[in-house]
Amino acid sequence: MTVEEAVNSSEWSREQDKAFENALATYPEDSLDRWEKIAADVPGKTLKEIKEHYELLEDDVNRIVSGCVPLPLYNSFEGSTGHAGDEGTGKKGSCHLGHCNNDSNHGSKNSRSDQERRKGIAWTEDEHR
Repeated sequence: MTVEEAVNSSEWSREQDKAFENALATYPEDSLDRWEKIAADVPGKTLKEIKEHYELLEDDVNRIVSGCVPLPLYNSFEGSTGHAGDEGTGKKGSCHLGHCNNDSNHGSKNSRSDQERRKGIAWTEDEHR
């Protein structure tokens, strides 16, 4: 789907998005008539709109997984294990029509803040409050 098609597609309300997400979780990929069942669960959307919305979702996930979508920058708090300069610029690369140019070196070690974020470091007491 092109960017123009995505812009021209109909708007989705929060309720329709939630119904879509729930229907995706309810009907597995190997389910018979999956798309028809999903469309029946999402009020006001056609089968074509459901499939287009799913394609956009897949594209978004693929861009995130491939590193085209930069991770959000988090402020470094005093007393945390991160260092103030570790966040970087937030720019991971550029994407055009699904092709990404990642500025990072694929074989190099990630920054300390990226590694800590993936490890699931527990919050400090101050952060918890």
